Formats: sequence, structure tokens, C-alpha cells
Amino acid sequence: MKRHTSLASIGALAVVAVVTGACGSSKSGTATNAPTTAAASTATTAAATATTTAAAAAAATTAAAATSATTGAANASRAGETIKIGYANNEGGVFSLPEFRIGGEVAVDYINKNGGVNGAKIELVGCLADASPEGSINCANKFVEQKVAIAYTGIDVASDAQLPILSKAGIPFVSSNSWGTAQRSDPNSFILHAAASAFTLAPLKTFKDLNLKKVAVLLEDTPSGQDFIKTVVKPIGEGKLGMQITAITVDPANPDWNAAVTTAMASTPDAIWGQLTEPGCIGLVTATSALGYKGPVFAGSCSVYMQVLGAKSVGTYTSGDVYLPEAKATAPANIQKNLDLYVANMKAAGQEKYTTGFALAPYSAFFELTSILDTIKGPITPDSVKAAFAASTDSPGHLGPDLHCASHPWTTEKSHCRADILVWKVVAGPNGPVREPAYKDPQNYLSLVS
Repeated sequence: MKRHTSLASIGALAVVAVVTGACGSSKSGTATNAPTTAAASTATTAAATATTTAAAAAAATTAAAATSATTGAANASRAGETIKIGYANNEGGVFSLPEFRIGGEVAVDYINKNGGVNGAKIELVGCLADASPEGSINCANKFVEQKVAIAYTGIDVASDAQLPILSKAGIPFVSSNSWGTAQRSDPNSFILHAAASAFTLAPLKTFKDLNLKKVAVLLEDTPSGQDFIKTVVKPIGEGKLGMQITAITVDPANPDWNAAVTTAMASTPDAIWGQLTEPGCIGLVTATSALGYKGPVFAGSCSVYMQVLGAKSVGTYTSGDVYLPEAKATAPANIQKNLDLYVANMKAAGQEKYTTGFALAPYSAFFELTSILDTIKGPITPDSVKAAFAASTDSPGHLGPDLHCASHPWTTEKSHCRADILVWKVVAGPNGPVREPAYKDPQNYLSLVS
């Protein structure tokens, strides 16, 4: 499997815990605002007005400090120090996503050149895993031998296998998103971005806010897919939100999307949602367009289908947990600056082809991790890193909203620092389809609290 895999499908399809609790609001916005189809200029004005404080704070810092997120600038200088961070990534085998490594490396290069962690340089200890438990265990052992302060994972779908080894050695596991079920509530794991279950709740909550009650859910017929419907989708959709859920599965080896959508339409759904890989999203949206389905279609957290299908993608919904360069105009002022810097840094590194892909997640994560490391006043060790996360009630997001690691905003996935999702509606742009925020809250995020 190459790069055509959506972030939500990697993470959310492995969810086995039933989400308990209710939807609510938090500092990032309100879940009660119904999605809007207002023009991007309206969303931009609302976002700019609501983020005056954030913009002023960003303007008050120097460019280097703002982009390296050095919130602990008052701490003693660490000039001459080195912070070893292990970096595992699935790459080189059948499941290969180099952008999850490249994005982080580009961020670290910039951070090191612009002050580091209060003067300390980050040294990455790389390890390529092959998506097997054995490959993940090999990386964990390497990190223990190298005495790293942090074991960071770009993406590793078998990374739960690292946890016992890292926990025994006292080394914290850190990533942008969770790739296994155990790490979502592991006390030695710290996941910077949105909880996996939030990617599930976001489509359903969006439909609920649109006053839609009957939802057809399409996904691949695999054990994890069946479990996802049974333990996540139906408990949330039917149990928590009072919706009627119809599940349709497709053969992952030979999917017939026209047949699947025809079956879905036979249930007369108000909306259709696909929790799929990128090829699946392309198949789903192609079929709903060809068969004339008129209701909302939510294409998971996919993005490639927009470029492939062009005008056929207009009107669909998709989601993510960081802003993209194409949506810069709707982002808060500080994130707009960070997006400009991201694009410039990726170009300088010769990695432009990954700019709109998954490189965004680790790139943002390393700036956010740096911000947390900046708060440590003594030596940077595995124990002091864990203590910093435990004390981090509010920490600046780089390409997304702020982090609240200490408060565990998603109660069934306590390792996660965020519980909010950006829901996009695809609209026609001057040069093809573009995404604009579907919600008009101050940060454009649908805030979800379990």
C-alpha cells in the first residue's frame, strides 16, 4: 500500500473502544453550530475577527520564536546540549509512507537552525519499520540502546509492539496520531493530535447538526471494519446521537462501488459516509455522482479524490485535524504564517511533492513537541519529558488548535492532547475544487468532547 491511504482510515478503523459520554464544547469551538455553506470570505472574516488575540500574540514574537514555538524562552540556555529523539516510520516495504518521516525531518532542521530547544539541538535516531510487530520491536530496542529521551513515531501501524519495551525503559512514546489501540490509553504514550474516535464522531455529528437522521456507512469488509461498525459507529450513531445507521461493506480486493452505493441508496439515507482509503473515497464519490445521489457525502479524511474527480467532488465533506496550505485563507492569522513557513521549508528541502500530504502531521507535531520541551527547566530526560506533558494544560498548536495534554480531552483515549476535528465542505474554486470550513465557530473546528 502506497500513499493513497487516509489518516482516519489508518487510525479509526482500528478503534475497538466504545466512545462513552456526550458531545459538547471546549475552548476550540462549539459543536452546536450547524455546518454552513457560506463563502470562504465569510469564514475568513469570522476566523480573523475571532482570532485577534492569537494574531496579536503571534505578531508580538519574533519570526524565529513564533515558528519554533519556544514558549519556554525564559528558561536557562541549553547551548551545546543535544536531545536524542528516536524516529520510527513505516517505509521501504509494502506499507511505505516516507512523508511521515520527511515532514518531521524538515521541521527539526528548521528548529535546529532557529534556536533549537532553548539552544539545544535535536538529534534524530532513525529506524525504518516494516509494519510488522517484529519491525516495531526492533526500533524500540534500538531506541533503548541509543538512550533516546523520546521515541517518536511518524507512522507505524504495528507500533503498539513498541510500548512494553519503551515503558520498561521509561522512554515516552510520542506521535502526531495513534496508530494502534493500546497507545490511545497507555500512560507512557503522548499523542499530540485528535483522538482516533473523533474522526468517527465528526461525520455523524455533522449530519446530526444538519438535521439528518438516516446514514448509510460504507467501508471495506475486513475484521477491523466489522468491529468498527459494531463497537464504534453504531454505539455513537444510534446509541448516542439517536440516528439510524445502515452499514454496507465492500470487498477490499475487488470493490464494486456502484453496487455498494446502489445498496446504500435503497435504504433511502439522508447522508452517505465512507470511512475508506483514498482509492475507496474515489470509488465512493464516483459512484454517488454517477448514480445521482443528492444527499451529503462524507469522504472520511480523504483528499486525493478532489484532484482526481474535480467538479464531481464539489458538495462532499471531508475532515482533518490540521490546516492545509490550500485552506490558508480560512485559518487564524498565526496558523497562516506557519503554513507559509511550512510551504517554504518543504520547497527548500526539495520535498514539494509531499507538501499537501501527510507530511503536515509530523511537521506540526515537532513544533508542538518543541514547545512542550521548552517548558522543562532542568535536564531533558525521559522522566522530565513525561512530567512536562503531565503539566501541559495549554500548549500552542502549530498547524491546528492548541493542545491540552494534561486534561485528557478525549476520556476513552487519554493519551491524546486534542478532541477536535476540522470539517471541510468541498466547493468550486477558481482553479478546481477547494475546501472551506463547514463550521463557523472561532477556529472553524468542530469541538468534540467525550
